[in-house]
Amino acid sequence: MVAPARESSGPSAREDSSTREKRELVVKITRTKCYYQILGIERKATDEEIKRAYRKLALKLHPDKCSVQGADEAFKAVSRAFSCLSDAQKRAAYDRYGEETQGMSGRANGAGPGHPFANQEFDPEELFNMFFNGGFGGTRGPVFRTHFGGVPPGPWRQARQPQGPPQPVNPVTQLLHFLPVVLLLLFTFLQMPGQPVYSMDMVAEYRNQVKTARLGVPYYVKDVTAFQRSHPKGGRERSRLENEVETLLRERLEQQCYAERVNQQRLYRWGQAERAKAFPLPHCEELKATFGSTRMYI
Repeated sequence: MVAPARESSGPSAREDSSTREKRELVVKITRTKCYYQILGIERKATDEEIKRAYRKLALKLHPDKCSVQGADEAFKAVSRAFSCLSDAQKRAAYDRYGEETQGMSGRANGAGPGHPFANQEFDPEELFNMFFNGGFGGTRGPVFRTHFGGVPPGPWRQARQPQGPPQPVNPVTQLLHFLPVVLLLLFTFLQMPGQPVYSMDMVAEYRNQVKTARLGVPYYVKDVTAFQRSHPKGGRERSRLENEVETLLRERLEQQCYAERVNQQRLYRWGQAERAKAFPLPHCEELKATFGSTRMYI
C-alpha cells in the first residue's frame, strides 16, 4: 500500500505560495481601472506614499523578478498609474475628469473608451530606470535593459507610434505642459543661496565625517564645529537630518541589493548554479548588517 504523499513545507511550497500571491496581485491590478487602487493608496496620498507604492510594486512585478502570466500588463498598469499620479498637473486632471489631461484637449492623449492602459505612449522600462536612477528624487541605482516577455524594444516603440495623420499641436497646451518645469526652475533659483547641509559621500567641500547616533551611518559635512552649532546632538533638527541619512542609505542599499539578486537569478536561469551560489552580494550583506533585514531581497 502506497503511503499518502505529505504536503511539502520546503522551498517548493514557499515558492508556490509566493507565486500564488503574485498571481493574485497581477489579477487584481489588471482588473482595476482606478490608478489609486492599482497602487493601493488613498486619493489623499502624498508624493512620498505614491513613490513608495510604485517602488514596492515595480520591484515585485518587474519581468526579471516575476514570471507569472499577465505580469507584463500589470507592470505596465502600475507604471501608467505612477506616471500620472506623480505629475501634479496630470493628477489634478485625473482627480477631476478621471483621465490624465482631459479638460485641455479632449480625451487624455487621444485615448478612447475602455481600459486606460490601452494607449501605450510611455515606456515602463524607461520609467523604471528613471525612477531607480534618481529621476524622481531617489538615489542613483542600477540601469535595467530588460525587454518584457522576451520581446525586443523595437515593436514596443512601433506600437506607440500614432495611427493616422498627425494632429495639430495646441500651443496653449504645450505652454501648460511646460509650466510645472518653469515653476520648478524658478523655485530652484530662489533657493540658490542655501546649500546642502551634508553629503552621503566624501566630495568637494564635504570632507568631515560625522556618524548618526542610532546606527552609526557615516555622512559628511563642511565644518564639524559649525554643523554642531546649527544641529546640536539630541536636537530636533539633528534627529530629522540623521533619520534622512539612514533612509537614503537604506534605499541605496536596497536598490543595489536588488540588482545583485537579479544578476544571481539570471545565472540560475542560465544553468550556472555553482556560479550563482558563489555570486557576491556585498550590498545585500551590508543592508542586513546595518539594518538587520533585507526585506524581499534575502
